[in-house]
Amino acid sequence: MHVKSALRDYFNSRLVAGSGIAVTMVVFFFVASSFSEHGDRDLRAKQTNIIIREIGHRLLQQAGDRTSRVLPVTEIKEGTFRLTFENSLVFDHDSLIALSQSLLSTVQFPSGYAVTVHDCTDGEIVYGFQMNGFTPDILACQGRMQPEGCYIIEFAFPVFYEKTPRYPLIGLVGSSLLMLSTIALLIGRFGKNKVSVAHQEHAVIKEPLPEPVALGKFLFDTENQRLFLGTEVISLTDKECSILGLLNLNFGKLTPRETLMQIWLNEGIIIGRSLDMFISRLRKKLSSDPELSITNIHGKGYKLERQALYS
Repeated sequence: MHVKSALRDYFNSRLVAGSGIAVTMVVFFFVASSFSEHGDRDLRAKQTNIIIREIGHRLLQQAGDRTSRVLPVTEIKEGTFRLTFENSLVFDHDSLIALSQSLLSTVQFPSGYAVTVHDCTDGEIVYGFQMNGFTPDILACQGRMQPEGCYIIEFAFPVFYEKTPRYPLIGLVGSSLLMLSTIALLIGRFGKNKVSVAHQEHAVIKEPLPEPVALGKFLFDTENQRLFLGTEVISLTDKECSILGLLNLNFGKLTPRETLMQIWLNEGIIIGRSLDMFISRLRKKLSSDPELSITNIHGKGYKLERQALYS
């Protein structure tokens, strides 16, 4: 009888101790979640604000405007941010798409986002596109220039803040009960909980991203579709990046027009002048390196090469 009583008292004491620890942990998680939720939301909004300001800054740079200001970005409602400018703006549709894809990562915004450009005077939408995390993107009016005017650009994120329960303690009740019984059992059998670290020996090896490659005086970043020249960043559209990639693959050699036109096959419509237009735009973007040129081989194709400059 004394043995049974002693055993019962022993396990009861361990159960009480385990219960106390479990309750303490539940209270800790409840308090911590109530303090961290607002801080996380505020930080996410500030980070997105900075990214959108950078998009505005680069749009002005690409337009050759290095003096006017990007006005403060405002969150007009939850998950919708408004970008405005001090002066009128002219921009390329593909550049706005490329900047958004480069800076607004789908990893950070898996639910995607919509970008709409509004006329300042009447608020009408004059251009827009949508990036989706799980379905095909909607990219309208590519390859066009937006004429100079007063514009407001809005970035809308359908799921910007993670939704959390109003009463976190309710969501923790089930896990708390399991935690209570587990801790009591472990204290009764082993005296303290031991954490295994064996799984740390198997580190996840991530495949490295491709490094930018040298292209004359430039660095060519095919992953993010852009060129670097010192501190200057030049954004490329999908087709510009594909064309330049093919030309660079055959650097110094002829790349036939038929090879370059393969880029348009998925669209079902192939217009020869489209290739010439994109070549012209690439020449302009590569003009900072006068030794780098795209030579037209009449009736055959194009050749990306270096040409020595003579004084």
